[in-house]
Amino acid sequence: MRVARMAARAAIAALLLSTLAAAAEPPPPELVSVLSRTAIVVADLEKSKRFYTYGLGYEISYDGDITRPEVVEQLGLASGQHAWFTVLKSSQFVEGIRRDGAMIGLLSITDPAPPILRRPDGHDLAVGEAMLAVRTSDIATVRERLGELGARILLEPMRSADGRQTELVVHDPDGIRIHVVQRAD
Repeated sequence: MRVARMAARAAIAALLLSTLAAAAEPPPPELVSVLSRTAIVVADLEKSKRFYTYGLGYEISYDGDITRPEVVEQLGLASGQHAWFTVLKSSQFVEGIRRDGAMIGLLSITDPAPPILRRPDGHDLAVGEAMLAVRTSDIATVRERLGELGARILLEPMRSADGRQTELVVHDPDGIRIHVVQRAD
């Protein structure tokens, strides 16, 4: 009986180890994905465009109506709802190198607008909440412009312990938490 239990435990341990080893293996290269764009449903499209273009230095790549039948179906829009999509792309040279990161889409839906997501106050986070990180070559100018726009700054620019980066944390007009990072050369 004792030998049977030991054999069963050994079999279970072997199964667990093989499962863990398989999970640790990287996926085949053809399955690796890269974030190309994220989209944010916004309450005030013009205010959001100004935040991301003037405040963070993005440029508008696309700005137009997307109320086509296939988009209406994808977004689950009700009859008569209108959708406008603005795509922002990075136009920044960071540390002397052009960095084309993931684009940001701003989606405005009207007639009627979707409900506003309830977010926790202050620095609190909620499960499912999105946070974005963007890099800049001039955090002082970004901070100044965000101040001009009345953006809610959660953390003033602060240097890391090793001094290699400075980071500020801000909410966009819809409460998305943005970490703005400048790395030292």
